[in-house]
Amino acid sequence: MYDVAIVGARCGGAALAAFLGRLGYRVLLVDRYARPGATLSTHLIGETDVYERLGIRKRMENAGAPSITRMRVDLNGTTFESDIVVTSRVIGLRRELFDPMLLDSAAIWPTVDIRLKTTVQSVARRGEATYIKLSDRNGCDETVKARVIIGADGRHSIVAEQVCSRKLQSVEYSHGVLYVYVEGLTEQVTPAVEWYWHKESIVIVNPIDKGMHCIAVMLPQAIIELWGSKPIHNMLEWLQQIRMLAPRISHMRIISPPRGLARIQGYLRECYGPGWALVGDAGAHLHPVSGVGIDNAVCCAEYLASALHNYLSGQELWEDAMQQYTYQRDERICPQYNAALLTLARTAETILSESEERLKMICTFPSFVHGMAEQAQQVYTTILEGMAPRGTGARNA
Repeated sequence: MYDVAIVGARCGGAALAAFLGRLGYRVLLVDRYARPGATLSTHLIGETDVYERLGIRKRMENAGAPSITRMRVDLNGTTFESDIVVTSRVIGLRRELFDPMLLDSAAIWPTVDIRLKTTVQSVARRGEATYIKLSDRNGCDETVKARVIIGADGRHSIVAEQVCSRKLQSVEYSHGVLYVYVEGLTEQVTPAVEWYWHKESIVIVNPIDKGMHCIAVMLPQAIIELWGSKPIHNMLEWLQQIRMLAPRISHMRIISPPRGLARIQGYLRECYGPGWALVGDAGAHLHPVSGVGIDNAVCCAEYLASALHNYLSGQELWEDAMQQYTYQRDERICPQYNAALLTLARTAETILSESEERLKMICTFPSFVHGMAEQAQQVYTTILEGMAPRGTGARNA
């Protein structure tokens, strides 16, 4: 019998297997892929300590992507830029580089059994064990037994479906997303996450590995669907409308097919039940505009590993251990869930021309910038009070 069977070997699943393997638990980690490849992702990693504990921080930071220490926000040509204050650095890695690092961090532990090209057919709880029917690419079926099964298998989680996990909150976001990898984009002197408010869209640009950039465009569903069979042509036309970005894309080459979704559902599921738990997108899915999907999956995997250790070692009852995991997960994710809704809602808000002119005045006159800094606490409080009636947290606003 395995102590824990984990379905899904990307961010949440591979990280969880690594944490549990370090503690000596016998873990089965399965995934349907043959090797980790590209997938819908935020491409931004801000946490540092958790990757140090996984033993991959140096590999990540030596993978050819610059450390991003600046945030630039552009509203119709009016630009604000500052050091990023919530983390020492952000790094952008393609998932085909990052996910194998996590998988390697799990594979080094002898008690972790990794099976790729394997799918889950069914899950059944009997007594104190969960029975998982597996099928490999050759059509060979096998039933394995584990004390606990974990769903880390993404937005279309088979485990969540099999255990009938309820959605506690659910929303269809107003905006979808398309992203591409590009070469030849004129770089900023200091690497930055660039955020452009443009019409009813949000455009995020950030450097990634091998001198490339990731460009993600968050657009209303109807526009993405209207772009139809010519997404790259339409995306380029859209980017060329952004005054402070257009001059930098003249020699840009798109080197990946556009990936993304027109319709994105956000949700928060109940994350545990008798003998099962969910982590990553299987349990909670946020819009990519939040920019925290990778970090959330890995950090929540660490929370879950701690809770599972307390249960498997006999220190806590199952219910007590899982309630602690739920509290930690929700404390982290719920404000982000609400903030993503607020951020997308702002794309539909019209900024009066008079207000935009005042904003330009603030950025034009150095004394105004200094004066705004002197009143920063009052400005900050006013903005938060304006957000409060919508029931939205401040993070990522």
